[in-house]
Amino acid sequence: MKIEKVHIKNIKGIKDLELSFKKDNEILDVIVLAGVNGSGKTTILEAIKDFFDNKNINFGDIEKSNVNLKIFFEEFEKNKIEEAEKSSDNFKHTLWDFFATLQNYDYYRKNSNDYYQNQIAKRFNMPPKIIYVPAENKFEEIQTYSTTLSREYQFINIINSNVIRDIPSYIATRRNYLATIEEDLTMKEVTNKVVNEINGIFDILELDVKLKGFSKDEKTMPIFENSAGEEFDINDLSSGEKQLFLRTLSIKMLEPKNSIILIDEPELSLHPKWQQRIIEVYKKIGENNQIIIATHSPHILGSVSSENIFILYRDENGKIEAKTGDELYSSYGQPVDRVLKDIMGLESVRTPKIEKDLEELRKLVDEDKYDTKEFKEKYSNLLEILGNTDEDLFLIDMDVKIKQKVNSNVESK
Repeated sequence: MKIEKVHIKNIKGIKDLELSFKKDNEILDVIVLAGVNGSGKTTILEAIKDFFDNKNINFGDIEKSNVNLKIFFEEFEKNKIEEAEKSSDNFKHTLWDFFATLQNYDYYRKNSNDYYQNQIAKRFNMPPKIIYVPAENKFEEIQTYSTTLSREYQFINIINSNVIRDIPSYIATRRNYLATIEEDLTMKEVTNKVVNEINGIFDILELDVKLKGFSKDEKTMPIFENSAGEEFDINDLSSGEKQLFLRTLSIKMLEPKNSIILIDEPELSLHPKWQQRIIEVYKKIGENNQIIIATHSPHILGSVSSENIFILYRDENGKIEAKTGDELYSSYGQPVDRVLKDIMGLESVRTPKIEKDLEELRKLVDEDKYDTKEFKEKYSNLLEILGNTDEDLFLIDMDVKIKQKVNSNVESK
């Protein structure tokens, strides 16, 4: 299940915005929303989540609903829906109305409870999920509560402290499960298999910290190790490592398949090197998922093609609009300063005061005032701050030399 188009009206400053996630007859697997604060990035994520959670919906008139999505179903999903519809009259509405007629809503609105959702899960065999990862999460002290963690199917899943709390139990349960089905393996071999499975998600990041195994006591806590050989449990990870491991493992624990994953500001507390590769990490979790991200990170924008990027902005009337694809410069593989200027619309990658001082120097050169006291003082101050290898100062030096040469030739004539 993927979103092909989203149409949002009159929600938190978004008056009327339509975004198509279909390019060249293919539904995008990765969508990156960017823009200044207040441009609606988080609002779009929440509106999509609320759509499936039956909020901001006018059941009496779909055309007047605040949020309207066009859903794309895979062929196997359509077949499953049709099979379930034929197999049981009693089950027909719970599945058919849940998936095939999301624009119809009414039955799901009245019957969205655990019983129906679990019936759907049994009939559908790994039905899709909606997973929402908000920007702010509290990483409280966590421990292994159970080595036989059982999670009932839920259509809407919000990554919060309750979900994060279950991560150590999930890892311990995963080891016990593999020990049960892989009877020919020793417990050490099973542990190594779980460790490699989890560390494999993060291979692309070349982390200094990796999961090593489990504590050898009744707590069965996941134990991490750094390159110096120091060991510590999951609660002793740095803030960046917690953001990375706990957010990612929370999603993995939900075993998304053919699902929609909404992530707000995945760059929080992450080193730029990790930001450059974080989308590849999320793409390795589950199968055939659609990932929709809201971000301020130029490193993330530089890791995807322009067709995956939607830059939100306010037009001259204050209405939120979006640029994408051919309307943007190609961002993939571009340096950060190019992404910041060409994609994110930043006038300069320097601090405004320094950029202002450089612009004043350029103006003095243009006006042939490069021998003045004002120029020399400004130049000397910037040279002390930026150093003699600064590119802009080098270009100003070149302009001065060209000006001097031109003026010298004029005078000689």
